[in-house]
Amino acid sequence: MAVILLSGHLFAAEMDQARAYDKHYPEIKYTELRKSIDAGEVFIIDANSEQTFKKGHLPTAVSMVDEKKLEERMPYNKHYPIIVYCGGSQCTAWHKAADFAAARGYTSVRHYKGGLKDWQAQGDRLSTASN
Repeated sequence: MAVILLSGHLFAAEMDQARAYDKHYPEIKYTELRKSIDAGEVFIIDANSEQTFKKGHLPTAVSMVDEKKLEERMPYNKHYPIIVYCGGSQCTAWHKAADFAAARGYTSVRHYKGGLKDWQAQGDRLSTASN
């Protein structure tokens, strides 16, 4: 019984953490993100593994795998929109990318909750270009 209660408590804590991240880093929907990418008005951080990034990522996205390289490429303007994402709505890898940007003083960090799955479900193609 104690194990069941403990695992229930851990699940509740994870849910509270997920809600806190969702509240602190507002979601951006596909249509707005697509327009922002087309206009060149966002910096995108891919929080997926190196292997997943190489298979396909959002256009212009920079991988989180090499944090030093990522930091060098981030915008000078700390108010520039930063979008973070991972595989899909169940993935929480984007938390690390959001924290990475916020820790460096970026004030406009949002997440694309749908991630790779939603991007493709919208009929859009992933990029395989190295960024």
